[in-house]
Amino acid sequence: MVQTFKIAIAMAVLFGVGLIISNVGPIASASDQETANKQLDEALKSLDSGDNAGAEGDLIEANSTLAEGQAKTEVGDAITALQAGNITGAQMEIEAAQGLLGN
Repeated sequence: MVQTFKIAIAMAVLFGVGLIISNVGPIASASDQETANKQLDEALKSLDSGDNAGAEGDLIEANSTLAEGQAKTEVGDAITALQAGNITGAQMEIEAAQGLLGN
């Protein structure tokens, strides 16, 4: 009976540790987020001045700076919108990403 109890506890502990480890993902540092925010600001300035190629470059840099997550998804969507010629959509996606990053 005691042996069965010990096995049950060991299994519960291992299962719990497995869940904790599986839910750990990459976390962006504050400096990475700050860098990405600056790149997104530059992308918006480029779009405002009509420099779509410059904006795309800034977005690609921001995308490579960010860890996986919703902000990175928004930046990817901004790149897609920009490549499709949807400037307003790209601006909206950039602003959404900045909101997620706390800007």
